[in-house]
Amino acid sequence: MRTIDFVAKELGRRRAKSIAGVLCILLGISIFVAAHTINKTLYDKAKEQLLRFGANIIIQPKDEPFDVYSASPVRSVLLPEVYAKKLQDIEHSGMLVAVSPKLYERYEVENVNLLVAGVTEAERKAKPWWMINRKLVTGEFPEGNQVLLGHYAAAHLGSNGKIKLGGETFTVSGILDETGSTDDLMAFVPLHVLQNLTGKRRLVNIIEVSTSCIACSEMNIYDIADEIDKALPDDARVIPVKQIAEAQIGTLTKIEDFIRIVYIVVLCLGGLLMMNYMSSSVSERRHEIGILLAIGMDANKIYTFFVIKALILGLIGGLAGYALGTFISVVAGPQIADTPVSPILQLLPYSIVISTVLCIIATIFPARRAAQLDPVEALREV
Repeated sequence: MRTIDFVAKELGRRRAKSIAGVLCILLGISIFVAAHTINKTLYDKAKEQLLRFGANIIIQPKDEPFDVYSASPVRSVLLPEVYAKKLQDIEHSGMLVAVSPKLYERYEVENVNLLVAGVTEAERKAKPWWMINRKLVTGEFPEGNQVLLGHYAAAHLGSNGKIKLGGETFTVSGILDETGSTDDLMAFVPLHVLQNLTGKRRLVNIIEVSTSCIACSEMNIYDIADEIDKALPDDARVIPVKQIAEAQIGTLTKIEDFIRIVYIVVLCLGGLLMMNYMSSSVSERRHEIGILLAIGMDANKIYTFFVIKALILGLIGGLAGYALGTFISVVAGPQIADTPVSPILQLLPYSIVISTVLCIIATIFPARRAAQLDPVEALREV
């Protein structure tokens, strides 16, 4: 009888035991798949939320002390606006989410000292949390002689829909919902409009850069900052915003480290359960193995029998584990991640490979013990 036929009859005759073996590995694989799928969703969501911290790289004049938080220049040293376009030429430009050049100017408006920022469309990408009446800013973004007011700036001005800046009248295009940042106290107009109004054409105070390199394994935010620094002339100073950068990198790293621990524990548990199952299978069949060896069956065939059995159980456990893990993540994942969770088809081959390898490794010792069994000792136990 061929070994594969022998294994098939064994699995069919001992269905309850076979199901128990599949469940051993199915448990580990299903948790692995569910944890990985939910983690991928949490990771993507965390990346999106962390990017909302704002710019994580600041470009300003080298000799210009500039308060990033109040946007108050001490002197009037400026940068050419064209520096923002130079960033398109760096090697990892694809990791730049937004490059937002800005010009700041203060105006007295109805006895209120108002900080006005000239911005481009890139500001919307840099600040995806900007909302008006709980809806994302779209048509309200200022164009021409329009101004977008921060929440508290509008409250202090008591605007009737129009304000004057530098002698020119601007129409209020919208009032931002409260952000909890300095944006609440500011007003925003198109960059080129403020440049013309102040006579500072093609000049900016600062360039803010938001990057996605916080989630890249091959590099970090400081590497991007170095690339930008090399691409710009010496009069520009490139500063990674340390607190934001470290918070972004640190949070995502902790998520990855934790999930790796979960993977290791779960997979080791699955392997130990399979080893226990195979050891039990050998112990229960000592008499049968002794008879087979006594009638001349090659010990290597006994060894191969258990390995093939483990391989089949691993394949079934991997497929079933992937299906169950995906079902758990799709159903329970949204309750954990607070966002829809999608299946990851790429995990299927990994699940099969991991389950079969674990099963074979867990079977090597019990199978070797079965192959080396002394038939006389085994028959004496009857």
